[in-house]
Amino acid sequence: MPSDLEIAQSLLAACVEAGHKPGKVQFTKYLYLLDYCHWRFTARKATALPWRFYHYGPWCEEVEHCMARLASDYSFEWRETESSFIRSVEVPGHKLDLTTNSLISQIIGWFKDRELNVLLDMTYSQTEPMARARRGEVLDFSCVPVDKRLPVFFMAGPSRVTSYRLHPERLRKMEAFRARMEKLRENTRQRMTFRESESYQRAVGMLKEEFTAPDRLPEMTGSMTFEAANGLADG
Repeated sequence: MPSDLEIAQSLLAACVEAGHKPGKVQFTKYLYLLDYCHWRFTARKATALPWRFYHYGPWCEEVEHCMARLASDYSFEWRETESSFIRSVEVPGHKLDLTTNSLISQIIGWFKDRELNVLLDMTYSQTEPMARARRGEVLDFSCVPVDKRLPVFFMAGPSRVTSYRLHPERLRKMEAFRARMEKLRENTRQRMTFRESESYQRAVGMLKEEFTAPDRLPEMTGSMTFEAANGLADG
């Protein structure tokens, strides 16, 4: 029987083959959904991962260990951009049973081109172990129906799910992160504009003239304010 790490590696290999780089949260939920769907066909999970309701969704330390091992073995970061990951990482799969392989393909097909929030909503609200658990509890898969059917996460047809819910605390953190990013972008734009200004260029020219090798400036650290540059230029 394949280990949890081997199943996680096979899932990652299937993602790479599909041209898809999952993020850390995505990959965790993929493994959980694999266990959920596997139970519906076999009355047992595909892995031995002890899922629990942690913060907002299913998680366990063991899945963190698996992902850390994969990143170490194949020299990548979970935060890498998708294009660089797909071009540079080769991950071999392991021999798995037909049911597990088919479910892996199905899960990647369902979610690889959808917004992360859709995956989170499906995981949190449309799987029985999560819907019935309280925060901190180990998830009970015995409530999952063994009907040998795939769950119906999406209605038939090409329409894309755009309505989803997030916990208010998660929304607050996302908004704070966006605000910080925008502030950093604005600071960068201001610095670039300042360095292209006439006052800054005149100040740099005056500094060059102070040294015997006018084509080379000394090593300097720090920054020059707009007021300081104006002072040099006007002096």
